Amino acid sequence: MLDKAWKHLMKDGVGIMGMYGMGGVGKTTLLMQINNKFSEERCGFDFVIWVVVSKELHVEKIQDEIAQKVGLDGEKWEKKKKSQKTIDLYNFLKKKRFVLFLDDIWEKVDLTEIGVPFPAPENRCKVVFTTRKRWTKNIRTRSRDPQLAKDIARKCGGLPLALNVIGETMSCKKTVEEWRHAINVLTSYATEFSGMEDKILPLLKYSYDNLKGEDVKSCLLYCALFPEDYLISKEIIDYLICEDIINGSDGIERAENKGYEIIGDLVRASLLMEEDGREVVRMHDVVREMALWIASELGREKEAFIVHAGVGLNEIPKVKNWNSVRRMSLMKNKIRNLAGSPECLELTAFLMQRGELVNISSEFFKSMPKLQVLDLSFNEHLTKVPDGVSDLVSLQYLNLSDYRYPSSP
Repeated sequence: MLDKAWKHLMKDGVGIMGMYGMGGVGKTTLLMQINNKFSEERCGFDFVIWVVVSKELHVEKIQDEIAQKVGLDGEKWEKKKKSQKTIDLYNFLKKKRFVLFLDDIWEKVDLTEIGVPFPAPENRCKVVFTTRKRWTKNIRTRSRDPQLAKDIARKCGGLPLALNVIGETMSCKKTVEEWRHAINVLTSYATEFSGMEDKILPLLKYSYDNLKGEDVKSCLLYCALFPEDYLISKEIIDYLICEDIINGSDGIERAENKGYEIIGDLVRASLLMEEDGREVVRMHDVVREMALWIASELGREKEAFIVHAGVGLNEIPKVKNWNSVRRMSLMKNKIRNLAGSPECLELTAFLMQRGELVNISSEFFKSMPKLQVLDLSFNEHLTKVPDGVSDLVSLQYLNLSDYRYPSSP
């Protein structure tokens, strides 16, 4: 597949190439292989640029990532308006030969609006993207009963991610009856949904349901609070301990060891992915969708988990019913002010780290009696902790790391 895609892309008349397939089919893996090949061989290109677009399209976020890759970023760049960034990017890139990789496009992307010159024979530039479309393929599998294995594989629609996750779940099923029960469960879930894109979530939920222990399940849901493709570190264990998902009464060392064991369980279940040589894990975007779907009571309570992490928001999102929100993640955004006094009587975790916060009103935390985890770290422009923090009677975890000149009530 790599050779075929590479040969097509390198043809003189090809400027844009798209790769289609539903979530989990392996598009990103193939795109990364092509990217790595360009990075190694260069082939006369000045820049090889990789950008993850994701579900919520934010033009300025794409502009900022491209600017960083080509060395245009910096304090002056951050102060520019989107329109000026478009002009500057275009003027820079029109003199260069580049290949731009856009991973996980969900809607139309206007290259002109971003500031990317359109690939043409004259500039010999390339744009390669991945997007979602129904796609199935034949597969071969093994089990004690080949027909049952084929039935399971058919339910997975030929998706490598689904096959891998369901395969790990089925590996401990010893009897034919257990396999038949699994098929019945998968079938009953799938009949509630119309398209294959929606069916994958119930399929993966079967693996979630087979996880041992509520603490393991809760950890998986917690991981969905982080942005797509985010490298999740030890901080997730601290959150779990402070929300009493992991029992910390026997000492912090035992609790942390339990946390690492839970993460290991999720890695072995193929629901989290390890990064080579690093003590971090990553969650596949389809598994993340599944976790958010479960956290929202299978879509019935969409505001139970408010997650808009790393999507370039400039203000806090509108919420119809604050009382239904249990966890909220607005980390890695451009929100500068938190105002008002939302009534969040069920909120237990609020993640707001690595952003551009400047001010939080003293009333903002007034109606959050159950809040246990509050992460405001790495907001370097926030120089004062609001008085309302001292009123959070249930607070167990408060992270204020990397303030420049912190002052507290």
